[in-house]
Amino acid sequence: MLRVTHGIGRRIAAATLPLLLLTACAGEQTTKVAASDVVGDWQGPGKDRITLSKDHTFVSHDLGEKSDHCPAGRNSGTWGFFVDDGASGAAVSRKAASGDRIGLSFASDDSQEFSCFVDLAVVDGGKTLCATDDPDDPCGLDVRFTRRK
Repeated sequence: MLRVTHGIGRRIAAATLPLLLLTACAGEQTTKVAASDVVGDWQGPGKDRITLSKDHTFVSHDLGEKSDHCPAGRNSGTWGFFVDDGASGAAVSRKAASGDRIGLSFASDDSQEFSCFVDLAVVDGGKTLCATDDPDDPCGLDVRFTRRK
């Protein structure tokens, strides 16, 4: 354990410790990207895949198998970036040109009695999309998608 005995050393330690704690707790940081930077094919764990299209539609494969609320198998829907809507805080906009969080909304038909929404955080400078259920923890569900090769 570091023992500081001089007045100036205590002040430096007092100023530095909160910064060290903040850095240790910060974890993943989101990255704001343009829509064109996320359009394409993304591979997750196992057979999980997402294809984000320029027209803000998507197709997913096996994405719902990790959720009680999302359909399994091949599905489709719309995507957009989260934006501040001024009223409730954040909403997904298919018109937003950039952002650091993406919302996937699954299409539903008459046979599905549930709706499914998946939140993806853009991290690693735009190289990774992380599934999350916590705005304070971008990779909270520990499900990562990277560009398919």
